[in-house]
Amino acid sequence: MSAKLWTEEQFNCPVCLDLPNDPVTIPCGHSYCMACINDYWSKNDPKGVFSCPQCRQSFSPKPSLSRNTMLAEAVEQLRKGAQMADVRASMRSGAGVASSKTKRKLSSSAVLCDMCKGEQRAAVKSCLVCMSSFCEAHLKPHKTKKSLSKHELIAPTSNLAEKICTEHKYLQEFFCRQCKMFVCWLCTSNQHKGHECVSTKVERLEKQKLMSEMQTENTQRLKEREQELKDMKKMMEVTKRSSDMVHDDTEQVLSELQRSVERLQELLEEVLDQASTQKMGHAQEVTDSLEAEVTELRKRDQEMKDLLRCEDHIYYLETCESLCNPLASGDLPAVVVNPEASFEPVRDAILDLRDKVEDICNQELGKITKQVNDTTLFTLGDATRPGLKGGIFKLFSGLGSRTTNSRSPAPTVGARADRRGLGIGLRNQDVRSRDTPRDKGNTSSPRPRDRQRREERET
Repeated sequence: MSAKLWTEEQFNCPVCLDLPNDPVTIPCGHSYCMACINDYWSKNDPKGVFSCPQCRQSFSPKPSLSRNTMLAEAVEQLRKGAQMADVRASMRSGAGVASSKTKRKLSSSAVLCDMCKGEQRAAVKSCLVCMSSFCEAHLKPHKTKKSLSKHELIAPTSNLAEKICTEHKYLQEFFCRQCKMFVCWLCTSNQHKGHECVSTKVERLEKQKLMSEMQTENTQRLKEREQELKDMKKMMEVTKRSSDMVHDDTEQVLSELQRSVERLQELLEEVLDQASTQKMGHAQEVTDSLEAEVTELRKRDQEMKDLLRCEDHIYYLETCESLCNPLASGDLPAVVVNPEASFEPVRDAILDLRDKVEDICNQELGKITKQVNDTTLFTLGDATRPGLKGGIFKLFSGLGSRTTNSRSPAPTVGARADRRGLGIGLRNQDVRSRDTPRDKGNTSSPRPRDRQRREERET
């Protein structure tokens, strides 16, 4: 029944022309928003005159104001009724809220219009009286209607209700550096009086300087890691092909030797497989770590770019703290990839073994084992590592070395040969050293491929 007798306009505050927030009734009987009447009286405070804006009745001293509970409940019921009416009208017209797909088209920091039905458009202004955000089309009533022209419009602000001071009902446009919190202009003169309070825009500019530095560091680190990841993948591909080729040639060459060399073949395959598995496994772990770090850096870079485009100062300040933290150094130090990674020297050494006798097999096997173990695919530096041009790119530090020291005792061939009597058998055959010419009675000759390799090594 009351809904038929009373309209929403009859409950409006005469000052802001909207439903009152924290309604109070002054001695003459007229009701206002507590903030509106306090603002009105504060302008006339020096004169010592406190009058009603409607009937002009004066009061002295200044009346004390208390919240009109009954009127507040009636206003709240009116608000709920208006909201339900809007919902029913929206359902009858078939208009729905914007789909998640449409929202994803807008930036994650964009403020959407609260009045759009269906596809929501980006807001251009937010109203502190209506507590809503409006697009260009829905903002027109605020420009054309006299009752709305006095409303205070600000830049688009998301979650506007959460950014209103709960005590003074003003927008929190300041940041208290001492208390690390957002405050309104009245808070700066009361609870936060004497504190270092600056506007959110000024605070953002300070934080933005820090973020710009962090973004530069992040971008540089991203470039370095991307290049390292590219080099690692290229090295792994080349090294894998080289390892496969060495494995194939090892089987082909060692299959031509006598039974005593079969033991050598087994040992070499074991060393190569173990070294390849260990080194490639380690390389894969480093590659996985690099990929994870590059993904995190890209994500951080995109979040910084999106946040820098955000026009909402409060949202910016709330979000930038996590992005402005110093970058974690991580467990993985800098990676320097050996661009010339290859097992080719190992394959050459294996081809030389075919021309050697059993007396030097143990010595050659020790040398080859050391060469395999000394194969360096990459090196892990530290934060103070030199630049790429000044780094060490030697991939196989052990290859070509004439020293006999190795990381572990090399396996021997003689033990197996003695057990099976192969040592004596080899000595009775056509066994020659590198400098001994082939027997004239032997008409066999090296294969063209082997001869070509020898010529390349000699040159």
